Amino acid sequence: MNIFEKVKDQVKITDVVERYGLHLNSSMKALCPFHHEKTPSFSIDPKNGIFTCFGCGETGDVISFVSKIENIEPLEAARKLADMYNIDIEEFRSRPTIKEYLQQCIRDVDKTDYFKTRGLTDETVKKYCLGYDVKKDAVVIPYSSELRYYQRRSVKEKRFYKPTVEDAGSEPLFNQNGLYGNTKSVFIVESPICALSIMQCGSPAVALCGVQGKNKLVKCVTAKKPSATLILCLDNDEAGKTATDSLTKKLDENDVKYVVYNVAKDCKDPNELLVKKDSLLKASIELAKKEVKKKYTVGFGGVTANELVLSNIEPPNWIIPNILPQGLAILCASSKVGKSWMALQMCIAITSGEKFMEYPTNKHGCMYLALEDSYYRLKDRLSKMRPNSLFSKEFYMGIKAQTMDSGLFDQLQEELTEHPTIKLVIIDTLQKIRGQMRKNELAYATDYRELGKLKEFADSHKICILLIHHLRKMADENDVFNMISGSNGIMGVCDSIFIIYKKKRTDEMASLHMTGRDVRQQDIVINFNEKTYNWEIMQSPEELAKERERQRLEEDPLVITLKRLIEPSPHKWEGTASDLVKAIYDVTGSAHCGGYRELGKKITDMDCSLYSLGIQHSSKRSGKERRHIFTKATKKVFHEQFDMFDKDDAL
Repeated sequence: MNIFEKVKDQVKITDVVERYGLHLNSSMKALCPFHHEKTPSFSIDPKNGIFTCFGCGETGDVISFVSKIENIEPLEAARKLADMYNIDIEEFRSRPTIKEYLQQCIRDVDKTDYFKTRGLTDETVKKYCLGYDVKKDAVVIPYSSELRYYQRRSVKEKRFYKPTVEDAGSEPLFNQNGLYGNTKSVFIVESPICALSIMQCGSPAVALCGVQGKNKLVKCVTAKKPSATLILCLDNDEAGKTATDSLTKKLDENDVKYVVYNVAKDCKDPNELLVKKDSLLKASIELAKKEVKKKYTVGFGGVTANELVLSNIEPPNWIIPNILPQGLAILCASSKVGKSWMALQMCIAITSGEKFMEYPTNKHGCMYLALEDSYYRLKDRLSKMRPNSLFSKEFYMGIKAQTMDSGLFDQLQEELTEHPTIKLVIIDTLQKIRGQMRKNELAYATDYRELGKLKEFADSHKICILLIHHLRKMADENDVFNMISGSNGIMGVCDSIFIIYKKKRTDEMASLHMTGRDVRQQDIVINFNEKTYNWEIMQSPEELAKERERQRLEEDPLVITLKRLIEPSPHKWEGTASDLVKAIYDVTGSAHCGGYRELGKKITDMDCSLYSLGIQHSSKRSGKERRHIFTKATKKVFHEQFDMFDKDDAL
C-alpha cells in the first residue's frame, strides 16, 4: 500500500469537502468551489469516494479535491490529509515531492549537454527550469515554473516518462498558461522541445505533448477563449497533418481564431529548423505572425496605390481564356437538362487542348468527381461522346468523395500531389460534399462559410474548382442568377457563374448565361446535339430574339397582305383602313378583330418594323378620310436603312 491508498482508505470524502466549507444537501450535492454557480452541480459519490462537477467538468478522488482546492501537488495533498486526520505515514516521509525532485534535477542540469545539442541556450535552460536526472541519464522538462508536472526523456534512447496521475494529477498542456498571456498570437506545437525552440526566439508557445493534447487544447479554449490567435504548426508528417485537420474543425466549431502555418519549412519540426539555423526559425516565426495580421488585423492591412501598381502580382491562370479562370466556379441548371454532359465535354476539351464548344482552351489535367453516377454510366457516356476513341491520360475520374467536414480537402490535396497537372476539379454535385449546418447558423452564413473554404483551397493551389449545382423551380426571367438554389452566399463567393436555362424542358434551345469577377457577362444560345452528345453554340439570345421577332412579323396577316398588295408593278397600294381590313380577309382569310380603328393605330405603331421588311408607309387626308399609302422600298434605301437599324440596336 502506498501513501495515496492509505489516505484514501482512512478518509471519507464527505468529511473533507464539508471541512472545506461545502454544504452538502440530502442528494449529496453542493455549490462547486471550482467555478461560480447558483445551482448546485457539485456531486459526491460516497461509495466510490469520487466528486464530480457537472458544471465545469472537474472530477477526482479526495486527494485530487485537496490538490485542486489548495493548488498543491497530489503528494503534498496526501501528506496534508494525513496530518489533518492523524494518519501514520512515517514510512512514506522520505519520498520526495515532484517539486523536490525537479529542484534536484535543475541543480544537475550542467551535467548534460543534451539541450545544447538541441539548439537551446544556457539562458533558455535556466529560464525554463530545465533539468537532468543523473540516475536515469534523462533530461527533465517541467511543464511550468510551478514545478508540478514534468516530462523525462532518456538521453540515449527515445523513451519518455511522465508521472502517474496519483503522483501529479492529470497531465496539463506544456506552458498551458501561455494561451492566456498578453500577446497577439501563440504557437501550438507537438513537443515541449519545439515549444522551447519558439520561446527562445521570443514568441509564446504551447505544446500538446501527445495525441490527447488536442482534446485538452479544445477543452481549454472552449472553457475560456484566448485573446491570442493560435498558430498551428505541428510536425510535418502524416500524424501532424491529421492532427492539424482535426484541430481546425474543432476550433471552427468553437469560433476560435487560428491560422495554420508551416513554421518548420522543409524540416520535420521547429526544433530541427532551430538546430539547422536559428535565424531561419526566427524569420519563419515572423512570417507566421504576419499571416495572423493579414487574417485578423483590426485595420485594413492595405497598400498604397503606387505599391500595388509597382508590385509584381502573378495574373490568374485561365483554364478557358476569358471564360473560366482559376478560383471557384459554379454551373447550375435544372435537373436532367444536361449539365453533367457539359462537365464531361469540358474535361475532354481541356485535357486534349481542343475547343470547348467554340472557345479555345489551355491544355491541363482535369479531375471529374461524378458523385451521383456509377462507373458504368460514365463509361456509357464517354463511349457515346467519343466512340472507339481513347482519352487523355490526364483525365481523371471518381465517383466517391468525403464531405468538407470529413476529409474532402485531404483527398483533393492527395490527388493534386500525385497528379500536379490537374488544374480543373469538377464536383458533380455540390450537395454531395456539403457538411453539417452549425447550430443557429443562417443558410447564408453556411453557404458563405463552406464555399469560402473551397475558394480558399482553389486559390491557394492556383486551380479551378467547378461545382455542379441545381436551379430552384421558381423562375425569374428578369435575372436568371436569382434562380440558383440556396442563398445569395453561393453567388457571392463564386468567382464565375454559369447557368443553363430552358423556359420549357421540351425546348430544343437553351441559354447559357455567364458572369463573374473576371468574366464579361454574356448570354449565348446553345443546343444539345443528341447525335454527338455535345453542347453546341447556336447564336446569342439577342440574335435569336431578333429572328423570332422577324418571324412573328413575317407571319402577321397585315404584313402578308401588304406584301401581296405591293408586289405587282408599280409596287404601290393606296386605301383606307377599312379597305385594308377587307384586303386582309381576301388575302389571308383572317378577319381583323380590332376593326379599322385598331388597324390604323397598329399601322402607325409598326412603321419601323414594316420599313425593316421593305415596306414604306405614308398617309394623307382626303376630306374626312385618312388614306394609307404603301410602297415597296428601293433596294438601296432599304439596305442602308436596315443597316442603320442594326447599328442602333447594337448600341
